Amino acid sequence: MKKAAAIAGFLALLALLVALPRLVSSYKLLTYTRFLILALMAQGWNFIGGYTGYAAFGNVAYFGIGAYTTGLLMIGKWHVPFFPALAAGALLSALVAILLGLPILRLKGHYFAIATLGVAEALSQVADTWDSVTEGSTGIDLPLKTEGEFFYYTALGFVIVGLLCTAAFSRSKLGNGCVAIREDQDAARMLGINTTLFKVIAYALSAVFAALAGGLTAYQNIHVTPGDFFKIDYTLQMIIATIIGGAGTVLGPVLGAAVFQLLSTYVWSKFLELHPTILGVIIVLFIVFLPRGLMTVLGRKRQRGERPFRMSDLLANVRAHRVT
Repeated sequence: MKKAAAIAGFLALLALLVALPRLVSSYKLLTYTRFLILALMAQGWNFIGGYTGYAAFGNVAYFGIGAYTTGLLMIGKWHVPFFPALAAGALLSALVAILLGLPILRLKGHYFAIATLGVAEALSQVADTWDSVTEGSTGIDLPLKTEGEFFYYTALGFVIVGLLCTAAFSRSKLGNGCVAIREDQDAARMLGINTTLFKVIAYALSAVFAALAGGLTAYQNIHVTPGDFFKIDYTLQMIIATIIGGAGTVLGPVLGAAVFQLLSTYVWSKFLELHPTILGVIIVLFIVFLPRGLMTVLGRKRQRGERPFRMSDLLANVRAHRVT
């Protein structure tokens, strides 16, 4: 009965999302599209950061690779259509992630985080100085496409596919192996798990999702430059969205992206000059009081005799998950 109700609720929400472009203005549709693109990026980061436990701070590198590959193929002499160009960007990002992941995924903790950040900065410099291909800091211009509904429905389709992939991943041997690596890598290795292979696959998956988001954003923004598409802001947003919603969960990244986009838009409209400060304070409060994300609240199983979640549980949640 509960499963049927959950399915019915999901279908009703999906129907609303499909009809949304006809119910809102063009400006609001752009906001919803940005939310879906952020959700797509967060879904990708969730594979390596949420399930595998590796804090990758350089996923913006694959966002930029996807953007440039898509744009260069579309404006090149072959004039590749958008979706094949987007797929090529995703495949190239996966290949780069595999080649880079083999050495850097042997690092742990902050060493791995710094290494991925260095990779993103290095690729940004390559894009900025390779004038003959990327036009350097001037950037490239993609064909103009004005239909906002195209970007919205494309992003929505990718997010739905992302949910299905994450659900399958969480139930698979690969997903269980990544969780084992997150909890104790040495113990996982002793159990016969090929930790290097599992980590590289998770890293490649995260790169694919980032590249899809980058290619879609490039086509929507028309203009692509290294300064705009290799910004660390994109990585921070996908990490924050995943943490707010719940890392290592199926719905967490999407929920976190929705909350982050809603808060960012509201704070921007009400406190323009103090937008970064107020938004930062709100994010800190989320992390302090809900360190495991919103899914720890929404996903609680109401067993017989169990009381519902209360505000007093927030402090208990902090004590249970604080760093000692």
